[in-house]
Amino acid sequence: MPICTGFSRRWRFVVLGLVALAVTGCATGRLDATKPAGPNARDIDGLMRLSGWMAVVVGIFVAAAVVTIIVKFRAKPGDDPDELPPQIHGNRKAELTWTLIPTALLIFLTVVTLPTVFALAEKGDGRTIVVEGQQWWWQFSYDTDGDGQFDDVVTANDLVIPVGEEVNLELRSNDVIHSFWIPQLNGKKDVVPGRVHDWRISADEPGIFYGECVEFCGLSHANMQMRTIVLEPDDFDRWVAEQEAQIEAASVPAEGTPEAAGYDLFGTHCISCHVIDGVYESAAGGNANLASGIAPNLTNLMSRTAFAGALFDTYQSDGSLNVAELREWVRNAPAMKPARADNRQGMLDFSEVLTAEDLDNLLAYLTTLGSAPVLPE
Repeated sequence: MPICTGFSRRWRFVVLGLVALAVTGCATGRLDATKPAGPNARDIDGLMRLSGWMAVVVGIFVAAAVVTIIVKFRAKPGDDPDELPPQIHGNRKAELTWTLIPTALLIFLTVVTLPTVFALAEKGDGRTIVVEGQQWWWQFSYDTDGDGQFDDVVTANDLVIPVGEEVNLELRSNDVIHSFWIPQLNGKKDVVPGRVHDWRISADEPGIFYGECVEFCGLSHANMQMRTIVLEPDDFDRWVAEQEAQIEAASVPAEGTPEAAGYDLFGTHCISCHVIDGVYESAAGGNANLASGIAPNLTNLMSRTAFAGALFDTYQSDGSLNVAELREWVRNAPAMKPARADNRQGMLDFSEVLTAEDLDNLLAYLTTLGSAPVLPE
């Protein structure tokens, strides 16, 4: 009876473990590499499925061999426990079989994989967007005029591209090694300081595709997220026009308004790190107050879907501004996202500096920076 009880208990743990594994494997989220939405991601997905099915076949063969050996050579009633089976020293056929078959499989995978690896590394003929990774957010710079200068439009954490176009990405890092990954649109690509890495991205359908940094890069690595907003060509052109119009229309708010008070507060507390094109540009080109030398450009802040490394949504599900989290982020960012402000990494804590009225005025000014984002249907 004790043996049976112990046996059933062991099997109970085995079953629970398998159930837990199955539930974990069924977990879904924003990052889903099994649903490619572009040609590059589909190429990678095809290779992964091929290698996965090959692994399944090998696993079935190995499991069948193990079961056969267990059944065929198990101890039988009446066997002498001291009797040794025939001792075999080497079996050329068996050794060649388990050596040549895996070798052939690996050669086959290499032959079918290498062309895709080289193809993904090639630079396409489409537009180029400069991607800069830093602790702990992403910046995207666009050459909208086609003059080779990537300073026409700058966004943080939102990468906006037109549907059906192969877009080139120049990946750079301003501090440590990061890794760029939008799983539904392409594989991961490391971003190394002092180097420029070419990558490509494209989508077959409009939508919002999520990604993140997948190379450990410090305290808030897990909070270094991003989004790719894929728009129809007409919507993308409208987005570019709105971004450029905001830069051209940048102005000082009318005196005596909360926006004007917020503008002055921005000039007092925020200008040492942040840039607003056409208004506050003294921090452009690097800043000794930051380890990376750069903080998010806030020119079109309200046209972005997220802030704080895409950790928080700018707008709620009903389309209203996420005032509560944006206000708290301005007040005490380190409490919402781990940072090392004392080491010039991340935003400072202004909870002891800004009053409630100051926060209201600052938010009033920030909400004037750009219009609502252009989103896919």
